[in-house]
Amino acid sequence: MNKFNEIKDLYKNNRKLFDVIILVVNIVLIFWQAIFSLILPSRINILILLILIGFLIYQLVKNT
Repeated sequence: MNKFNEIKDLYKNNRKLFDVIILVVNIVLIFWQAIFSLILPSRINILILLILIGFLIYQLVKNT
């Protein structure tokens, strides 16, 4: 439980940095999933891509 509190405090102190890291990781995952969906178009790949795009939009709206 002590480690969890340390991580929570680290996030509170560096919130902008963590948000940027999560945003960059999300964009990389969207590109990866888009390429993978073009190679092998199945419903689950498209669904994962739509979820990632929805999360990106949520992040951008939340940060403004």
